[in-house]
Amino acid sequence: MKTLFFILMSFMMMLLMGTVYTWSVFRVEVESVYQVNALQSGLPYMTSLFFYALSMMLTGRILTEKTMRKIALVGGVFIGVGWLLASISASLLMLSIGYGLFIGVGVGMVYGVPIFIINRRYTTRSGLYSGIVLGGFGASPLITAPFVANLIAQSSLANAFFLMGIVSLVVLMSSSVIFNHKTQSEDLPDSISKPYDAKQFVLLYGMFFMAATVGLMIIGLSYRLGVVDYGYSARQVTIAMAVFALSNGLARPLFGYIMDKRGFVFGASLSVSLIMLAAMVALVNNGMHLSLFVMSIGLFWFNLGAWLSMIPTAIKVYFGTSNYAKRYGFMFTAYGFGAICGTLLSGVVLDILVETKYVYYTVLGTILIVGTLLYRFARTLIKT
Repeated sequence: MKTLFFILMSFMMMLLMGTVYTWSVFRVEVESVYQVNALQSGLPYMTSLFFYALSMMLTGRILTEKTMRKIALVGGVFIGVGWLLASISASLLMLSIGYGLFIGVGVGMVYGVPIFIINRRYTTRSGLYSGIVLGGFGASPLITAPFVANLIAQSSLANAFFLMGIVSLVVLMSSSVIFNHKTQSEDLPDSISKPYDAKQFVLLYGMFFMAATVGLMIIGLSYRLGVVDYGYSARQVTIAMAVFALSNGLARPLFGYIMDKRGFVFGASLSVSLIMLAAMVALVNNGMHLSLFVMSIGLFWFNLGAWLSMIPTAIKVYFGTSNYAKRYGFMFTAYGFGAICGTLLSGVVLDILVETKYVYYTVLGTILIVGTLLYRFARTLIKT
């Protein structure tokens, strides 16, 4: 019963924090309000994801069972204040500080806590439990995207930011009480030490970086691609966003289960194949058919969720639970750098080359590199 309560509360916290993935809904309005182009409108999103990853790394150095509640509480305050600052921002710079720096730091602090607990305390189902909790983060736009889009249409961008700030402060601060180091799980293992293989870590880092670059690039463009580039109605794309979010959320427990049963190499190989399929379908379709647009973009969202689910358990499997928070935190910087590269790439491609086909060419080239790194990673496992 304790496990169920912990999983449900952590899921709800992730659901709220995952609103960061609704940036593509905010993005069109941001371009209008602040009179900026596609590259510039991606800066707050890019900044948020970068500081999210950086915060994960720094928090990992101090995250223990005794500090986790304080970290979650402070992180919740950062997130709420970030939304409130965004609501009063008069420039893109101020918006990037509020939405980018403050929310990014806060999400990075809170995000790592339940994952740390799961991979420290559960032995046989850590992949599945991590996937369920992270599913809340990925599925968040299923609820928040329609809500935010309607709020912006009925009120304003500033009011949407303000309301998110109030809700975040109330929910995240009150929910942080569940992270009690005195509460024991039903399956508490001892800390596990394993030999550290630097080559394996670097290869895993490279794969995660490339996969994150692809996923975050498409997530940040999803709404714009549908409405601006392909000419679908805002209502159609908003509904599609709900499907994308559901795909992202479902991938996390699914690939967590795959990690528990078949391992990382199998899961990563499956994901690489699906990303290539998504890029080829999107390239051929070029926005002509709404159903194929939803399928292809949905697969991109799905596979980012897959990688975010696989990486925490991969760290545990290949490097043990000793120093888990530090290693996972450092690994997550790949996500932050992926956010920067993905946002810059998408902005440059659309602002200079204009045609969306070049976005998908970029994806195909990037994912081929992931496949190459995965092959080399698999070979290191055979040798050990």
